Amino acid sequence: MPGVYKGMPRAPKWSPEEDALLTKLWGEPAALKNVEHLFPLRTEAALVARGRDLKLPDRRRSMPAQRAAQGSGARIKAILESRPATAAELAALAVCSQPTVRRFITANRAEMRIARYLPNAGDGSPTAVWAWGAGRDAKRPAPKSREELSARYYRKLKRERLDKFDQLRAQQRVRAATKAGTLVRRDPLVAALFGGAA
Repeated sequence: MPGVYKGMPRAPKWSPEEDALLTKLWGEPAALKNVEHLFPLRTEAALVARGRDLKLPDRRRSMPAQRAAQGSGARIKAILESRPATAAELAALAVCSQPTVRRFITANRAEMRIARYLPNAGDGSPTAVWAWGAGRDAKRPAPKSREELSARYYRKLKRERLDKFDQLRAQQRVRAATKAGTLVRRDPLVAALFGGAA
């Protein structure tokens, strides 16, 4: 009898040899899609369904750490053994998510160290550069003061957004004049006829 699609061959009944092979491979961390070729005419979904029929343990719960160690974990470790990198760089190079990298760092913290810190262009907090191999972490730089962060922000504005910088400076002058009591406010009718005060 044809399968779901006309002309598609139907998979034969599961043999005892296939069940034994699936049971053996089920306990190994390799993904089922990587061993699918050992089961002709069967898909990964068919392997999962047969595993449930055989009452095999849930692979998603029983071995995530071992599977990660063979997959993304192995890639992250290989990158760190070749060169230091930030968490974001590790995620990009190992083709995985940053939460995966953070879990790897937590699990292998005793075998890793912070080689140095990079200044962060955003909020001023430094970014750790990780290296493989136990040792002392680099000293974390002292956090920048609010005044330093503000000065850096204004320098960046003056360099990249002069219009925004001028607008903020004008607002600061108005606030300072208001606080000092030297701000001249024209009558709304006079301002409408002759314009605001220069």
